Amino acid sequence: MMKNKTFLCVMLAAAMLLCSGCASGKSYDMANTEAPAAEAFMEEAIAEDSIEMEYAADTGAGVFGSAPEAQKGNYGNHKIISTYSIEMNTDEFDLHLQMLQDEAIRLGGYIQSSNVSGTKPETYNDYGRYASYSFRIPSDRAEEFVEYTKGTGEITYSNCDTEDVTLSYYDTETRLQVLRTQLERLQSILVETDNLADIIELERAISETTLEIEQYTTQLRRYDDLIDYTTVHVSVSENRLTTGPAAKETLGQRISSGFAESMAGLGVFLEDALVWLICAIPALLLIAAMVLVAIVLFRIIRRQTAKGRERRAKKAEQRRARMAEIEQRNKENK
Repeated sequence: MMKNKTFLCVMLAAAMLLCSGCASGKSYDMANTEAPAAEAFMEEAIAEDSIEMEYAADTGAGVFGSAPEAQKGNYGNHKIISTYSIEMNTDEFDLHLQMLQDEAIRLGGYIQSSNVSGTKPETYNDYGRYASYSFRIPSDRAEEFVEYTKGTGEITYSNCDTEDVTLSYYDTETRLQVLRTQLERLQSILVETDNLADIIELERAISETTLEIEQYTTQLRRYDDLIDYTTVHVSVSENRLTTGPAAKETLGQRISSGFAESMAGLGVFLEDALVWLICAIPALLLIAAMVLVAIVLFRIIRRQTAKGRERRAKKAEQRRARMAEIEQRNKENK
């Protein structure tokens, strides 16, 4: 579309120049009246081409078709963030984890985080260990790593989440390009101006634009990291020990052993409690003294309150007696 309009504009301009060179005075006036229309047509074509270029930048596509091969992410032109979650059980806990780590390194990935809890089972029915790993694997090798992981243990859960961030990615990229152009324009204006007020305003605008550029750049880098490297969460649980010394013990022996362990635990608890009690004697004495002082003060206050109540009651009784005597004398006088 842009090629056709540009060619049409060039042909129209050439025809008008030819007409203006060989026509009469009347034709010369006509050419002068039609020239602004041609210029308006050219400006309109350039404006439409600019709109097309902006649209191409927003969608990540070139003006004449799809995006260049270098700009393509996963799944063609789409920018996809993938996250895998896998849970499994295994009897060879240490070997299993080592195999996963070696495979991630072989594929060019790395361990983002890891957590191992529990102890190695030694007797019958002991609980095993638990490990949680987060691997970052190159996106083009992620499925290979997932298939390898599924073949190393008993899978109990598997999930894959994908997020298409194509529109947000290209929108951020376009905004970044606009801001960079705006920054260059502001810097060029700053060099040319001598007005102090304009310089202050331009510096403020340059600072704000630079900050926005840094924010959008950081966002794009985060997108690139999440797109280029797929996150694979792997949880590995070690199976309970089904064989061992305890498997050969009788029921009575196992009950006796368990009771002995409980008593030993109770003894340890009592010893710890005695040690704590002895160590806490100074604090307990201080607390006891504070409680004793509070009790004494409470009794003193209660006693004083009772005495005050008794005094008030006696005074009230005396007032009532005097009033009765006065009433009796008044009756007698009458």
